[in-house]
Amino acid sequence: MSKPGPVSTAGTVADEATPTIPPAKGKGHSLGRHFRLVTLATGTSRIAGYLRDTLNAKLFGAGLVSDSYFMAVRIPSLLRDLFAEGALSNAFVPALSARLEKGQEMEAWELMSQVFTLLCLVTGGLTLLGILFAPQVVWVIAQGFVGHPDKFQLTVSLTRILFPVLSCVSLAALWMGALNSLHRFTAPAFAPVFMNLAQIVMGILLVKVWPSTTPEEEIRNVHLWAVSMTLGMLLQWLSQVPDGLKAGIRLRWSWPPNHPGLGEMWKLLAPAIVSQSVLQVNLLVNQFFASFLATGYVTYLYYGNRLFQLPYGVLGISIATITFPLLARQSSGGQMSEFSKTLDKALATSFFLMAPCTVGIWIVAQPACRLAFQYGKFSPEATSLSAEATALYALGLVGYTGAKILQPAYYACRNAQFPLRASLAGMAANAALNLSAFLFIQDTHWRFWGLALASVLGACVNFGLLLWGIPRLGVSLDRGYQAGEGAKVLAATFLMGAASWGMLRLVQNLPVPGHRLLDFLLPVVVGGVVYFALAKAFRLTGLNWVLGRRGGQKP
Repeated sequence: MSKPGPVSTAGTVADEATPTIPPAKGKGHSLGRHFRLVTLATGTSRIAGYLRDTLNAKLFGAGLVSDSYFMAVRIPSLLRDLFAEGALSNAFVPALSARLEKGQEMEAWELMSQVFTLLCLVTGGLTLLGILFAPQVVWVIAQGFVGHPDKFQLTVSLTRILFPVLSCVSLAALWMGALNSLHRFTAPAFAPVFMNLAQIVMGILLVKVWPSTTPEEEIRNVHLWAVSMTLGMLLQWLSQVPDGLKAGIRLRWSWPPNHPGLGEMWKLLAPAIVSQSVLQVNLLVNQFFASFLATGYVTYLYYGNRLFQLPYGVLGISIATITFPLLARQSSGGQMSEFSKTLDKALATSFFLMAPCTVGIWIVAQPACRLAFQYGKFSPEATSLSAEATALYALGLVGYTGAKILQPAYYACRNAQFPLRASLAGMAANAALNLSAFLFIQDTHWRFWGLALASVLGACVNFGLLLWGIPRLGVSLDRGYQAGEGAKVLAATFLMGAASWGMLRLVQNLPVPGHRLLDFLLPVVVGGVVYFALAKAFRLTGLNWVLGRRGGQKP
């Protein structure tokens, strides 16, 4: 019996046009163009995400309801990173790219079809189990809530609503990996906008139409808020499907899973699940220990992480997103000299962007949190504690971004074991410092600082080990180039920080309309202008790469 022809997700016969596969050898100006597109798309998504967070803070403040919601969100977020976005992409993209590089389009889409079928079955089963055993899951990860029945039961009910996010985000990650392999980055980068818009619409309804004036109404509203997140994640997947069909992706329900590419993926998937989960595991461990602190501390850590995620998500992940498919193709084509140059440029550019972001966040953390969150039920004290968490998490920007770039380089070379060990070491360092904070520190505030700093230590250990192990890939980084660029970046960052801090001192709390916005915006603008002027004066190649100039090529 012959197999049915390939069909699209809508059930129609797929377009028979062969997709145009971009060449493997990327140029600096091409990478820069892709970077700008992805940064624009991701930045739009993040801005929508902060509008969503502003509504979240206004609706629920920092208390029992917000703690329960953010703990419930952490569970599917962890599974998403363990199973979907990071691990799946790192295992799927090399296998798919190798076939696209050889012109084996039908083989590539059959592999994707079998992965799609498996994802539907596996994530559907995990979602069902998560809904059934939600009390046991919450008992494991939020031990501090066990002694508070109301908080525990609310977290359980929200977890059940949010567990289907795993299936939605896994399918979104599959489409993202396929589109990125075709060097189509814009639609996947814009996709999270739809999830954020779903929650923004719900937030406006909750503020204007169904405001909460009693605890019972607040519980009702947080359940509706969770429903909107799950629906938004579904939209995040579906929004990518049209671009995939336009690109020529051919998909069908395919069973049994016997494609040879699946074997290649399994070898990378299990280590990738651990390696790509470092950030989420570290945050989950932070929240586990924070659940033993006073009510509100889980929320402060969440909001601190959200602002830290702005430069990491918009700039750091954009660099990793556009370089990974290129690294995978260069590795498959044996172009290891080009592979080394691509990795050199990516790391130099990440430091060029993350170093000033780290200093900038330290300077404007307080006004940023005040502008983003201090509305409605979110108090000035909550703003201050969230700002402290933001500044502390920001110390891990270079480590998290560097690891995000280096881990896929290992997977592109089919080396999954070393990043696995590096990730385990980073998570162990984070867990050890979290435990130490509770064993040796009695003051709640200092314990809170210790939890955030533990995440930073874990990120630095992971990144340091990955950097040390690069020669295992048969490539070498240009240490002289990296050191020279790094020294100039640090000098420019120091001067930028001084200018930004001076502007903040000048305008802080001026009794003028819009002072909240000015306190944040003017130091950022002044610092940015000074930094990029110095970058041009110092002839930093990271600036040329970001702008898409040929000067962005490493000498």
